[in-house]
Amino acid sequence: MMLPKPKSWVFKASMRRHMTAGVAVCVSMLAAGCVSQQLEETVGRIDVMEAELNTSPPPPPKPGKTLGPEALLETAEKRGRDFLQARISRARAVLELDETKSGRYPRISAEARSVSTYTGHGDDSAETVSNIVLGVNWDVSRALLRLDQNEVKIAGELIPVQYQIAQRNATRGLIDVYDEYTALDFKRHDVSLEKQALQCDVDGTEVEVALGNASESELDALNEQIDAAEREVLAVSRALNSKRNELLGLVGLSEGGYDVSAGRSPQEALSAYSSVGVDDADVCFDRSGQKRLENLLVEAAGAQLDRAKQSRLTKLTTSIPSFMTQTGGFNLQFLVSYVLPLVDQGDALRITQTARLALLETILTARDNRRSFMSTFDDLQVSLASAESDLAAARTARAKAESTVQNAGPTDRCTANVDLLKAQHAVKRAEYKIEVLRGKLRLLCAPLSEKTIDTAGLAANAK
Repeated sequence: MMLPKPKSWVFKASMRRHMTAGVAVCVSMLAAGCVSQQLEETVGRIDVMEAELNTSPPPPPKPGKTLGPEALLETAEKRGRDFLQARISRARAVLELDETKSGRYPRISAEARSVSTYTGHGDDSAETVSNIVLGVNWDVSRALLRLDQNEVKIAGELIPVQYQIAQRNATRGLIDVYDEYTALDFKRHDVSLEKQALQCDVDGTEVEVALGNASESELDALNEQIDAAEREVLAVSRALNSKRNELLGLVGLSEGGYDVSAGRSPQEALSAYSSVGVDDADVCFDRSGQKRLENLLVEAAGAQLDRAKQSRLTKLTTSIPSFMTQTGGFNLQFLVSYVLPLVDQGDALRITQTARLALLETILTARDNRRSFMSTFDDLQVSLASAESDLAAARTARAKAESTVQNAGPTDRCTANVDLLKAQHAVKRAEYKIEVLRGKLRLLCAPLSEKTIDTAGLAANAK
């Protein structure tokens, strides 16, 4: 038979429970005024971005030194528009996540009031009363039930994944612009070689005119072609300079003063991405960050649906209206309301169905993204096979041109030399195209880094 506890024990146990609850409330109130580590690190990142934008571009390199893909990417990661936009998007997402987490804590407010009343009797006709109003607004259901805990956890994993993919998209965009710049440079060489071939025809025609075997009109027509080729060279050169300025602006450098080397392999800048030899689109997709992104987006939509189902039946809020006056002292009233929305069940149903529609749209978008990924992979593979075929044909044409030069006579040597230069240029173009396509495949299939959770929010997510 158990003996009843002494009253002193019951009193002490009751006091401990009240003290524990009071400490919990005080800790929550104190936490509401603290700045999280996640927020502090984000502020530091924003400070760095602002300093980088306010810093002047580095001085141009010494004459004769050019910027290649590696130097361009290194600069773009610090100052490039698309890379900065990716960092800004990450910072904004972290701020929104931190705001969601801080919504679990109470909001404390204080307001000073002074009320004067005119009575109309004598000199002391005005009576003044001063109040200090303290208030606490706290969504207790959100703080205690933590229905959004799964969403917060998924968001902490989603932010670094989206950031890495945004970096890759920015890198891919940089490679595309560099490829356009190189294409114009190849075009300039093509026109120059065509001009040299026309000059060989002019030289041969001048001899034929002197011998009476050709007319002056033929020679004039060839000279007009050369003039047109010169104008084309100037036009392409202007377009090349404009594209170079666009490329420099993309990486965060000022226009002019920087020479960019065209035709170099973009893979020079992709050493940070592991080289994965993949011939299967499904394997490439599974290894890439797109698979991880797809899963997280679907999980996030599913978590929103779960929260909608759970939170549609309850709404728990608390308010602490408090005031202090000169004559009335301190008064505290604690109000807790628990509301079951039985009257408007249609509102609860709409919340759930809206979340269901969002989940369905996310699944459809994920499927479209997967199909787009597979199509991009297949297009790159087809283009790579075609480029390898073009390279084999160009090498065959180069071998024939080399043989022609060796066997050419004095009158045909000029044209044979230009044909050899064209064949060599075609080989260089095909080799460069293969390097670009392999670089894009490498970027497409490379797995994400091991950092799949934002370290700034890791501790908060574990709570």
